[in-house]
Amino acid sequence: MTSMTGHGRGEASTKAWGAVVECHSVNRKNADVVFHSDRNLAWLEPSIRERVLAKVARGRVQVNLLLSCRENGTAHFFDEKRAEAFAKSAAALAKKLGLAGGITLADVLAAPGVARAAEPDTETARAIVLQALDRALEGLCSTRRTEGAALKKALSKGADQLAAIVRKIAPQAKRVVKLHRDSLAKRIGRAGLGVSADDPRIATEVAIFAERCDTTEELERAASHIAQFREKLAAEGPVGRTLEFLAQELGREFNTVGSKSQDAAISRLVIEAKSELDRIREQLANIE
Repeated sequence: MTSMTGHGRGEASTKAWGAVVECHSVNRKNADVVFHSDRNLAWLEPSIRERVLAKVARGRVQVNLLLSCRENGTAHFFDEKRAEAFAKSAAALAKKLGLAGGITLADVLAAPGVARAAEPDTETARAIVLQALDRALEGLCSTRRTEGAALKKALSKGADQLAAIVRKIAPQAKRVVKLHRDSLAKRIGRAGLGVSADDPRIATEVAIFAERCDTTEELERAASHIAQFREKLAAEGPVGRTLEFLAQELGREFNTVGSKSQDAAISRLVIEAKSELDRIREQLANIE
């Protein structure tokens, strides 16, 4: 089981270039990748997105990239045409404005686009960045697995609590019909209606009540959902969506049991179950 939250950092370098990648992930309904870097590195985003989505099934992953050029690998070149055009235009403007002083080499080199660092070979840069990304993703996935193991323990404990509540409700539900029949007989006796306990009308009333408050099917389905929940906790791969669905179905079953219940003890148990389900849903919000 894997959490959707985690962090990882990776570095890779050559003599000329160095890449540092940091990955942060938080919970999201679907998989999403957000790339942060210099604008001139936007061409790397498709490759980075593909690599991240191969590792992450759910969650919002933010990838921060720093690609730097090392001094001993720096290569500068000069755009002579741009330099010549700048010098001529500057000289003409100085003459037109009547300004003294000539144009120096430093002035020309400082002009935009005249001197600039050589851009890295795209394939070399891509390889370095992806190497750093792989290391960052390794750390990210490791922290997600570690947190997922802790969440698995908490969810397993929650499933045990729900199973225990179902076991408590089942015998209590069977007692409800008998309690209702005894209560009905007592009320009739106090009213002095002279109706015996074996009267068919009482039997009919008890049968109708028993049908109306019968929760056998709901409790059986709840037990089945809990068993499936435990199976998914032990399964490999992304299971968050399935677990969320099972938690939703468990909520429906307990709501039905509560609406049918005519017993205060059962109502308290249903409230306890719904509280536990709320805690489970909070944990599931972080499961991949």
